[in-house]
Amino acid sequence: MEKLSGSRAFEQARAALQAEADPARAAQQRAYMKDQFEYFGAATPVMRRATKAVLSDLKGAVDWEFVALCWQAPQRELQHVAADHLRMNAKLLSSSDLPRLAGYIQEKSWWDSVDHLAQTVSVVVRADSASKGVMREWSVHENLWMRRSSIICQLDSKGVTDTDLLTDVILANTGSKEFFINKAIGWALRQYARAEPMWVGRFLEDRGSTLAPLSVREAAKHLSPEQYQP
Repeated sequence: MEKLSGSRAFEQARAALQAEADPARAAQQRAYMKDQFEYFGAATPVMRRATKAVLSDLKGAVDWEFVALCWQAPQRELQHVAADHLRMNAKLLSSSDLPRLAGYIQEKSWWDSVDHLAQTVSVVVRADSASKGVMREWSVHENLWMRRSSIICQLDSKGVTDTDLLTDVILANTGSKEFFINKAIGWALRQYARAEPMWVGRFLEDRGSTLAPLSVREAAKHLSPEQYQP
């Protein structure tokens, strides 16, 4: 069976979501996201069920035409469908694809799309060592969403987290007044604490005074008194 073209896949995904439209929910979603985006009103489980067949057909290669069309669409769910497609095929990407991903991180940016794309970035970072230098570049980027992406690029890395990289991207952003940066620092440390709580405790003891209180609170949320004493 011939694979769908990017444009045909986009049309099918859009139609599937339109069939699940819930105007009341869409209004709630718009309000929650400060009226920045339009919505069909499909909750995430509904969105994924509705687009499962399309994304399954596309699996095995990244269709950048599909991604571009989804990102151009006014409905926010379609950006998440594109991010799902990228995540499902993330193992096929390398550091050479990071500039393209950076473009989408900076387009229609808000925490939801940036954090969704970070799931794909994290796979690339673990698989391609050349991507670590790119993350260091992102960590000092003028765009706050690029910086946030560098900080959370190892959320799922657990015991294989590159602590030198984690340290570098955090220290590049100490002193920031941006909520989304300081929250990301705390989130990244809290996640790594699930694998290495003593390392995070020592980091907070050594560097905590340079971090925003929000970052420290988030990082220490699940640490015991033996692991970290404020």
